Amino acid sequence: MGRQPTRDRSEWTAVSVLPNVELETSIDGNLAALTPCEDARVLSLTNAYLNLREFLARFSDAFGVRLNPSVLLVRSDAPQRFFTVGAIASFRDAIALSVVPYNRAAELVYPRGHRISFSHSFWLYPWMVDRNNEYLIANTPALLALHEVSEFHGQSSPEMSHMRLGQSDVDQPLLRLLLSRWQRCYGTSRPLWPDIALFRSLNMAYQASQLPAGADTTFYDVGRLIALWVSAFEILAHPGEGRSGLFAVYDLLDRVAWEHQRSKVRRYAAYEANRRTAGRRRIANRIYGEIYQARNDFLHGNPVSPRRLTIRSSGRSLFNYAAPLYRLALTGFLPLSWNRPSPPMENSEEVGRYLAEHMEFVEPQRLIERALHTMFVRPEDASPDNRRRRLRSAT
Repeated sequence: MGRQPTRDRSEWTAVSVLPNVELETSIDGNLAALTPCEDARVLSLTNAYLNLREFLARFSDAFGVRLNPSVLLVRSDAPQRFFTVGAIASFRDAIALSVVPYNRAAELVYPRGHRISFSHSFWLYPWMVDRNNEYLIANTPALLALHEVSEFHGQSSPEMSHMRLGQSDVDQPLLRLLLSRWQRCYGTSRPLWPDIALFRSLNMAYQASQLPAGADTTFYDVGRLIALWVSAFEILAHPGEGRSGLFAVYDLLDRVAWEHQRSKVRRYAAYEANRRTAGRRRIANRIYGEIYQARNDFLHGNPVSPRRLTIRSSGRSLFNYAAPLYRLALTGFLPLSWNRPSPPMENSEEVGRYLAEHMEFVEPQRLIERALHTMFVRPEDASPDNRRRRLRSAT
Protein backbone atom coordinates (compact mmCIF):
# COMPACT_ATOMS: atom_id res chain seq x y z
CA MET A 1 0.00 0.00 0.00
CA GLY A 2 2.96 2.31 0.54
CA ARG A 3 4.08 2.12 -3.10
CA GLN A 4 3.31 4.65 -5.79
CA PRO A 5 0.14 3.86 -7.77
CA THR A 6 -0.07 3.34 -11.47
CA ARG A 7 -0.91 6.50 -13.40
CA ASP A 8 -2.48 5.43 -16.68
CA ARG A 9 -5.20 6.38 -19.09
CA SER A 10 -7.92 4.89 -16.90
CA GLU A 11 -10.08 7.21 -14.83
CA TRP A 12 -9.44 5.07 -11.74
CA THR A 13 -6.45 3.35 -10.15
CA ALA A 14 -6.71 0.23 -8.00
CA VAL A 15 -4.60 0.82 -4.89
CA SER A 16 -5.56 -2.01 -2.52
CA VAL A 17 -7.88 -4.97 -1.98
CA LEU A 18 -9.89 -6.06 1.05
CA PRO A 19 -10.35 -9.86 1.07
CA ASN A 20 -12.40 -10.07 4.29
CA VAL A 21 -15.47 -8.22 3.03
CA GLU A 22 -17.60 -8.38 -0.11
CA LEU A 23 -19.73 -5.37 -1.02
CA GLU A 24 -23.24 -5.49 -2.44
CA THR A 25 -22.80 -1.99 -3.89
CA SER A 26 -19.93 0.47 -4.07
CA ILE A 27 -19.16 3.10 -1.44
CA ASP A 28 -18.21 6.29 -3.27
CA GLY A 29 -16.32 9.24 -1.89
CA ASN A 30 -15.87 11.34 -5.03
CA LEU A 31 -12.09 10.93 -5.32
CA ALA A 32 -12.01 7.38 -3.93
CA ALA A 33 -14.33 4.40 -3.83
CA LEU A 34 -14.59 0.98 -2.26
CA THR A 35 -16.17 -1.32 -4.81
CA PRO A 36 -17.12 -4.94 -5.47
CA CYS A 37 -15.20 -6.82 -8.16
CA GLU A 38 -18.24 -6.55 -10.44
CA ASP A 39 -18.16 -2.75 -10.43
CA ALA A 40 -17.82 -1.30 -13.94
CA ARG A 41 -14.68 0.61 -12.94
CA VAL A 42 -12.97 -2.55 -11.73
CA LEU A 43 -14.06 -4.48 -14.82
CA SER A 44 -12.54 -1.76 -17.01
CA LEU A 45 -9.24 -2.13 -15.18
CA THR A 46 -9.21 -5.93 -15.25
CA ASN A 47 -9.97 -5.89 -18.98
CA ALA A 48 -6.97 -3.62 -19.49
CA TYR A 49 -4.60 -5.34 -17.08
CA LEU A 50 -4.59 -9.13 -17.11
CA ASN A 51 -2.34 -9.44 -14.05
CA LEU A 52 -4.82 -7.46 -12.00
CA ARG A 53 -7.63 -9.73 -13.23
CA GLU A 54 -5.64 -12.85 -12.29
CA PHE A 55 -4.69 -11.39 -8.91
CA LEU A 56 -8.32 -10.72 -7.97
CA ALA A 57 -9.33 -14.21 -9.13
CA ARG A 58 -6.81 -15.91 -6.84
CA PHE A 59 -8.47 -15.24 -3.46
CA SER A 60 -10.11 -17.93 -1.35
CA ASP A 61 -10.79 -18.73 2.27
CA ALA A 62 -8.68 -21.21 4.28
CA PHE A 63 -10.63 -24.11 2.73
CA GLY A 64 -10.20 -23.10 -0.89
CA VAL A 65 -13.64 -21.55 -1.37
CA ARG A 66 -13.35 -18.79 -3.97
CA LEU A 67 -13.85 -15.24 -2.65
CA ASN A 68 -14.44 -11.91 -4.35
CA PRO A 69 -12.42 -9.24 -2.55
CA SER A 70 -13.46 -5.61 -2.46
CA VAL A 71 -11.28 -3.16 -4.37
CA LEU A 72 -10.22 0.29 -3.18
CA LEU A 73 -9.95 2.76 -6.05
CA VAL A 74 -8.63 6.32 -6.29
CA ARG A 75 -9.33 8.62 -9.23
CA SER A 76 -6.26 8.71 -11.45
CA ASP A 77 -6.45 12.50 -11.74
CA ALA A 78 -6.69 13.05 -7.97
CA PRO A 79 -3.92 15.10 -6.31
CA GLN A 80 -0.97 13.02 -5.16
CA ARG A 81 -1.95 13.58 -1.50
CA PHE A 82 -4.90 11.22 -2.01
CA PHE A 83 -2.54 8.39 -2.98
CA THR A 84 -0.56 8.51 0.26
CA VAL A 85 -0.78 5.73 2.81
CA GLY A 86 -2.38 8.15 5.28
CA ALA A 87 -5.16 9.19 2.91
CA ILE A 88 -5.94 5.63 1.79
CA ALA A 89 -5.99 4.32 5.36
CA SER A 90 -8.15 7.24 6.51
CA PHE A 91 -10.68 6.56 3.75
CA ARG A 92 -10.84 2.95 4.93
CA ASP A 93 -11.12 4.08 8.58
CA ALA A 94 -14.07 6.34 7.77
CA ILE A 95 -15.92 3.40 6.21
CA ALA A 96 -15.04 0.96 9.00
CA LEU A 97 -16.19 3.32 11.75
CA SER A 98 -19.45 3.91 9.89
CA VAL A 99 -20.08 0.16 10.08
CA VAL A 100 -18.67 -1.33 13.28
CA PRO A 101 -20.33 0.93 15.93
CA TYR A 102 -23.65 0.72 14.08
CA ASN A 103 -23.52 -3.07 13.89
CA ARG A 104 -22.43 -3.49 17.50
CA ALA A 105 -25.36 -1.31 18.56
CA ALA A 106 -27.71 -3.40 16.43
CA GLU A 107 -26.36 -6.56 18.05
CA LEU A 108 -27.06 -5.15 21.53
CA VAL A 109 -30.65 -4.27 20.59
CA TYR A 110 -31.42 -7.11 18.15
CA PRO A 111 -28.96 -9.95 18.88
CA ARG A 112 -28.56 -12.37 15.99
CA GLY A 113 -24.81 -12.77 15.36
CA HIS A 114 -23.06 -12.69 11.96
CA ARG A 115 -22.74 -8.92 11.72
CA ILE A 116 -19.66 -6.94 10.74
CA SER A 117 -18.60 -6.10 14.28
CA PHE A 118 -14.80 -5.92 13.94
CA SER A 119 -12.73 -3.57 11.83
CA HIS A 120 -10.55 -6.47 10.69
CA SER A 121 -13.22 -6.99 8.03
CA PHE A 122 -11.67 -3.90 6.41
CA TRP A 123 -8.09 -5.18 6.50
CA LEU A 124 -6.01 -3.92 3.55
CA TYR A 125 -4.23 -6.89 1.99
CA PRO A 126 -0.42 -6.46 2.06
CA TRP A 127 0.14 -7.62 -1.54
CA MET A 128 -0.94 -5.63 -4.59
CA VAL A 129 -0.14 -5.46 -8.30
CA ASP A 130 2.76 -3.05 -8.82
CA ARG A 131 2.63 0.27 -10.65
CA ASN A 132 3.56 -1.33 -13.97
CA ASN A 133 1.01 -4.15 -13.59
CA GLU A 134 3.76 -6.76 -13.95
CA TYR A 135 4.46 -8.17 -10.48
CA LEU A 136 3.01 -8.34 -7.01
CA ILE A 137 4.65 -6.16 -4.41
CA ALA A 138 4.35 -6.11 -0.61
CA ASN A 139 5.56 -3.14 1.43
CA THR A 140 5.02 -3.36 5.20
CA PRO A 141 7.18 -2.53 8.23
CA ALA A 142 8.26 -6.21 8.23
CA LEU A 143 8.42 -7.02 4.52
CA LEU A 144 9.48 -5.52 1.20
CA ALA A 145 9.08 -8.15 -1.49
CA LEU A 146 8.33 -8.81 -5.15
CA HIS A 147 6.72 -11.94 -6.60
CA GLU A 148 4.96 -13.45 -9.61
CA VAL A 149 1.18 -13.17 -9.89
CA SER A 150 1.01 -16.73 -11.22
CA GLU A 151 2.40 -18.06 -7.91
CA PHE A 152 -0.05 -16.14 -5.73
CA HIS A 153 -2.72 -17.76 -3.54
CA GLY A 154 -4.52 -15.05 -1.53
CA GLN A 155 -6.61 -15.82 1.54
CA SER A 156 -9.02 -14.03 3.79
CA SER A 157 -8.18 -13.97 7.50
CA PRO A 158 -8.73 -17.48 8.94
CA GLU A 159 -9.76 -16.20 12.38
CA MET A 160 -13.00 -14.64 11.12
CA SER A 161 -15.74 -15.15 8.56
CA HIS A 162 -15.70 -13.54 5.16
CA MET A 163 -18.62 -11.07 5.42
CA ARG A 164 -20.98 -9.38 3.00
CA LEU A 165 -21.69 -5.68 3.47
CA GLY A 166 -24.98 -4.17 2.31
CA GLN A 167 -26.23 -0.59 2.40
CA SER A 168 -28.43 -1.34 5.43
CA ASP A 169 -25.30 -2.32 7.40
CA VAL A 170 -23.81 1.18 7.07
CA ASP A 171 -24.48 4.28 9.16
CA GLN A 172 -25.15 6.35 6.05
CA PRO A 173 -25.49 9.84 7.63
CA LEU A 174 -22.20 9.41 9.46
CA LEU A 175 -20.44 7.99 6.41
CA ARG A 176 -21.49 10.90 4.18
CA LEU A 177 -20.13 13.46 6.61
CA LEU A 178 -16.89 11.56 7.29
CA LEU A 179 -16.14 11.21 3.57
CA SER A 180 -16.78 14.92 3.08
CA ARG A 181 -14.33 15.70 5.88
CA TRP A 182 -11.84 13.21 4.40
CA GLN A 183 -11.77 15.10 1.13
CA ARG A 184 -11.37 18.41 2.97
CA CYS A 185 -8.58 17.07 5.18
CA TYR A 186 -6.45 15.53 2.44
CA GLY A 187 -7.30 18.12 -0.18
CA THR A 188 -4.94 20.66 1.41
CA SER A 189 -1.32 20.70 2.55
CA ARG A 190 -2.37 22.47 5.76
CA PRO A 191 -5.41 20.67 7.21
CA LEU A 192 -7.34 22.21 10.08
CA TRP A 193 -6.81 20.90 13.61
CA PRO A 194 -10.36 19.44 13.86
CA ASP A 195 -9.70 17.40 10.70
CA ILE A 196 -6.33 16.20 11.98
CA ALA A 197 -7.91 15.22 15.29
CA LEU A 198 -10.81 13.47 13.54
CA PHE A 199 -8.72 11.19 11.35
CA ARG A 200 -6.12 10.59 14.04
CA SER A 201 -8.98 9.50 16.30
CA LEU A 202 -10.50 7.31 13.58
CA ASN A 203 -7.10 5.66 13.15
CA MET A 204 -7.06 4.77 16.85
CA ALA A 205 -10.70 3.67 16.80
CA TYR A 206 -9.97 1.38 13.86
CA GLN A 207 -7.32 -0.38 15.94
CA ALA A 208 -9.64 -0.48 18.96
CA SER A 209 -12.30 -2.13 16.77
CA GLN A 210 -10.05 -5.03 15.80
CA LEU A 211 -10.42 -8.57 17.06
CA PRO A 212 -8.77 -8.64 20.52
CA ALA A 213 -6.62 -11.56 19.30
CA GLY A 214 -7.13 -14.93 17.64
CA ALA A 215 -7.48 -18.34 19.24
CA ASP A 216 -5.28 -17.08 22.09
CA THR A 217 -7.63 -14.26 23.18
CA THR A 218 -7.65 -13.51 26.90
CA PHE A 219 -9.48 -10.85 28.89
CA TYR A 220 -6.19 -8.92 29.00
CA ASP A 221 -6.49 -8.50 25.22
CA VAL A 222 -10.00 -7.10 25.62
CA GLY A 223 -8.71 -4.72 28.31
CA ARG A 224 -6.01 -3.49 25.93
CA LEU A 225 -8.66 -2.59 23.35
CA ILE A 226 -10.64 -0.75 26.04
CA ALA A 227 -7.53 1.39 26.52
CA LEU A 228 -7.32 2.12 22.79
CA TRP A 229 -10.97 3.20 22.81
CA VAL A 230 -10.26 5.73 25.57
CA SER A 231 -7.38 7.08 23.49
CA ALA A 232 -9.68 7.45 20.46
CA PHE A 233 -12.15 9.44 22.59
CA GLU A 234 -9.47 11.70 24.08
CA ILE A 235 -7.88 12.45 20.70
CA LEU A 236 -11.28 13.44 19.35
CA ALA A 237 -11.97 15.68 22.35
CA HIS A 238 -8.53 17.34 22.35
CA PRO A 239 -8.85 21.14 21.90
CA GLY A 240 -5.55 21.48 20.02
CA GLU A 241 -3.98 23.48 22.81
CA GLY A 242 -3.94 22.37 26.40
CA ARG A 243 -4.94 18.88 27.41
CA SER A 244 -7.62 16.29 26.85
CA GLY A 245 -8.97 13.80 29.35
CA LEU A 246 -12.03 12.50 31.15
CA PHE A 247 -13.92 15.80 31.41
CA ALA A 248 -13.10 16.86 27.85
CA VAL A 249 -14.80 13.66 26.68
CA TYR A 250 -17.74 14.29 29.04
CA ASP A 251 -18.11 17.76 27.52
CA LEU A 252 -17.99 16.28 24.00
CA LEU A 253 -20.76 13.81 24.83
CA ASP A 254 -22.82 16.65 26.29
CA ARG A 255 -22.87 18.25 22.81
CA VAL A 256 -24.85 15.37 21.30
CA ALA A 257 -28.30 16.22 19.93
CA TRP A 258 -30.26 13.41 21.61
CA GLU A 259 -33.27 11.73 20.04
CA HIS A 260 -34.73 9.87 23.03
CA GLN A 261 -35.88 11.77 26.10
CA ARG A 262 -34.44 9.17 28.47
CA SER A 263 -30.99 9.75 26.94
CA LYS A 264 -31.17 13.44 27.84
CA VAL A 265 -32.03 12.96 31.50
CA ARG A 266 -29.24 13.62 33.99
CA ARG A 267 -29.97 10.85 36.44
CA TYR A 268 -26.78 8.78 36.62
CA ALA A 269 -23.76 8.95 38.88
CA ALA A 270 -20.69 9.08 36.62
CA TYR A 271 -17.03 8.75 37.59
CA GLU A 272 -15.63 12.15 38.52
CA ALA A 273 -11.94 11.33 39.19
CA ASN A 274 -10.64 13.73 41.85
CA ARG A 275 -13.58 16.11 41.91
CA ARG A 276 -15.16 16.25 45.34
CA THR A 277 -18.67 17.09 44.22
CA ALA A 278 -20.30 14.72 41.77
CA GLY A 279 -23.44 15.85 40.01
CA ARG A 280 -25.78 13.69 37.99
CA ARG A 281 -24.96 13.05 34.33
CA ARG A 282 -26.45 11.33 31.31
CA ILE A 283 -26.17 7.61 30.61
CA ALA A 284 -23.45 8.22 27.98
CA ASN A 285 -21.24 9.84 30.62
CA ARG A 286 -21.97 7.01 33.05
CA ILE A 287 -20.81 4.39 30.56
CA TYR A 288 -17.75 6.34 29.49
CA GLY A 289 -16.74 6.77 33.13
CA GLU A 290 -16.87 2.99 33.55
CA ILE A 291 -14.76 2.47 30.42
CA TYR A 292 -12.26 5.08 31.60
CA GLN A 293 -11.83 3.39 34.96
CA ALA A 294 -11.38 -0.01 33.32
CA ARG A 295 -8.67 1.48 31.08
CA ASN A 296 -6.83 2.75 34.16
CA ASP A 297 -6.99 -0.64 35.86
CA PHE A 298 -5.66 -2.55 32.86
CA LEU A 299 -2.93 -0.11 31.82
CA HIS A 300 -1.70 0.77 35.32
CA GLY A 301 -1.28 -2.84 36.36
CA ASN A 302 -4.03 -2.81 38.98
CA PRO A 303 -5.45 -6.22 39.98
CA VAL A 304 -8.04 -7.26 37.38
CA SER A 305 -10.10 -10.32 36.51
CA PRO A 306 -12.68 -11.08 33.79
CA ARG A 307 -15.29 -9.63 36.14
CA ARG A 308 -13.70 -6.18 35.64
CA LEU A 309 -15.27 -6.10 32.18
CA THR A 310 -18.70 -7.31 33.30
CA ILE A 311 -21.52 -4.86 34.04
CA ARG A 312 -23.02 -6.04 37.33
CA SER A 313 -26.55 -4.80 36.62
CA SER A 314 -26.92 -6.85 33.42
CA GLY A 315 -24.01 -9.26 33.15
CA ARG A 316 -23.12 -7.75 29.77
CA SER A 317 -19.58 -6.92 28.67
CA LEU A 318 -18.49 -3.30 29.07
CA PHE A 319 -16.42 -3.77 25.90
CA ASN A 320 -19.59 -3.95 23.76
CA TYR A 321 -20.52 -0.34 24.61
CA ALA A 322 -17.30 1.41 23.61
CA ALA A 323 -17.98 1.44 19.86
CA PRO A 324 -21.60 2.70 20.02
CA LEU A 325 -20.47 5.33 22.50
CA TYR A 326 -17.77 6.42 20.08
CA ARG A 327 -20.41 7.06 17.44
CA LEU A 328 -22.05 9.45 19.91
CA ALA A 329 -18.72 11.21 20.41
CA LEU A 330 -18.52 11.64 16.63
CA THR A 331 -22.11 12.94 16.67
CA GLY A 332 -21.11 15.68 19.10
CA PHE A 333 -17.80 16.44 17.42
CA LEU A 334 -18.83 16.81 13.77
CA PRO A 335 -21.65 17.78 14.71
CA LEU A 336 -24.13 15.34 13.23
CA SER A 337 -27.64 16.72 13.65
CA TRP A 338 -30.71 17.31 11.48
CA ASN A 339 -31.05 21.01 10.69
CA ARG A 340 -32.97 21.16 7.43
CA PRO A 341 -36.08 23.36 7.49
CA SER A 342 -39.37 21.61 6.78
CA PRO A 343 -41.08 22.35 3.45
CA PRO A 344 -44.51 23.98 3.15
CA MET A 345 -47.23 21.59 4.33
CA GLU A 346 -49.30 22.13 1.18
CA ASN A 347 -46.59 20.44 -0.93
CA SER A 348 -47.32 16.82 0.00
CA GLU A 349 -44.63 15.37 -2.25
CA GLU A 350 -41.86 17.46 -0.69
CA VAL A 351 -43.21 16.80 2.81
CA GLY A 352 -43.16 13.05 2.17
CA ARG A 353 -39.59 13.20 0.88
CA TYR A 354 -38.55 15.36 3.84
CA LEU A 355 -40.04 12.92 6.37
CA ALA A 356 -38.41 9.92 4.68
CA GLU A 357 -35.00 11.60 4.63
CA HIS A 358 -35.39 12.69 8.24
CA MET A 359 -36.20 9.14 9.32
CA GLU A 360 -33.18 7.80 7.43
CA PHE A 361 -30.98 10.41 9.10
CA VAL A 362 -32.07 9.86 12.72
CA GLU A 363 -32.46 6.06 12.64
CA PRO A 364 -28.80 5.27 13.42
CA GLN A 365 -28.73 7.79 16.27
CA ARG A 366 -31.88 6.31 17.78
CA LEU A 367 -30.47 2.79 17.51
CA ILE A 368 -27.23 3.84 19.21
CA GLU A 369 -29.13 5.43 22.08
CA ARG A 370 -31.30 2.33 22.49
CA ALA A 371 -28.13 0.24 22.62
CA LEU A 372 -26.77 2.27 25.55
CA HIS A 373 -29.87 1.56 27.60
CA THR A 374 -29.40 -2.20 27.25
CA MET A 375 -26.63 -1.73 29.82
CA PHE A 376 -29.22 -2.33 32.52
CA VAL A 377 -31.08 -5.20 30.81
CA ARG A 378 -29.87 -8.79 30.89
CA PRO A 379 -29.70 -10.35 27.41
CA GLU A 380 -32.21 -13.06 28.28
CA ASP A 381 -34.72 -10.43 29.44
CA ALA A 382 -34.37 -8.54 26.16
CA SER A 383 -35.49 -11.45 23.96
CA PRO A 384 -38.88 -11.06 22.20
CA ASP A 385 -40.27 -14.17 23.93
CA ASN A 386 -39.48 -12.81 27.38
CA ARG A 387 -40.91 -9.41 26.56
CA ARG A 388 -44.17 -11.00 25.47
CA ARG A 389 -44.18 -13.21 28.57
CA ARG A 390 -43.76 -10.22 30.88
CA LEU A 391 -46.53 -8.37 29.05
CA ARG A 392 -48.95 -11.33 29.47
CA SER A 393 -48.14 -11.61 33.19
CA ALA A 394 -48.70 -7.90 33.67
CA THR A 395 -52.16 -8.10 32.15
